[in-house]
Amino acid sequence: MSRRNKDIGDWGEKKALEFLKRQGFEIIEQNYYTTVGEIDIVAKIRDDIYFIEVKTRTQVYLANDLSITPNKLRKFKKTVNHYCYKRGVEGVGLVIAGLIVYVKKQEKRIKFRLFTIDF
Repeated sequence: MSRRNKDIGDWGEKKALEFLKRQGFEIIEQNYYTTVGEIDIVAKIRDDIYFIEVKTRTQVYLANDLSITPNKLRKFKKTVNHYCYKRGVEGVGLVIAGLIVYVKKQEKRIKFRLFTIDF
């Protein structure tokens, strides 16, 4: 990953956190790492815990659900299971989600799209 892409991704994650807080989410943890993978954001709303993969995009054709590949999703699910085991998470609803942060440079706007993925 290039330095520029990393910077854009980090910026997108900050914007994603702001968006989630505005939507009423409580942020539990950020950037949870294991040897298998990473969870960008762990957040809670009501009795559900969301495990969120953030994708920041500047090209419209890349700003879709397919940005989370089947291989990435497989690793993500393993990481979620690891998180739940290590943190003793049980008795709540678990939601795997993607959050697309789409930057429209010409309009100087940001759009967000939160979507769930089957666990």
